[in-house]
Amino acid sequence: MKIAVILVVLLTPALALAQNSGGMNQSNMQNMMQVMQQVQECMAGIDESKLQELQVRSEKMSEEIEGLCSKGNRDKAQKTAISFGKEIASDPTLKQMQKCGEMAQGALPMMGTVETFDEKEYANKHVCDQ
Repeated sequence: MKIAVILVVLLTPALALAQNSGGMNQSNMQNMMQVMQQVQECMAGIDESKLQELQVRSEKMSEEIEGLCSKGNRDKAQKTAISFGKEIASDPTLKQMQKCGEMAQGALPMMGTVETFDEKEYANKHVCDQ
């Protein structure tokens, strides 16, 4: 329920913008509303307790990585970040969130892209430098 409320709050400005846009006709608006209903249904299928677990694990991992960086263990921090990124990217709850995000992006392209874990991205960046 909390996620649905957050989604509505995030999308309200976009919906207002769409209503005021000269390029948005009634048919486009109805299509957008149908897709947003599907997004809401998609989000309702996500187990909030698992989402909370992911958040707690991510926060703990972030603290661990920051600790490794502050102690000068850059290589271990980088390996830990990549390993956790791979693990979390395969998590079913996160995959469902990504699916819902992609649906929302289709309805409102102005929302931007849905980011996924890309190990290649870490080849030129170091987690301790971010």
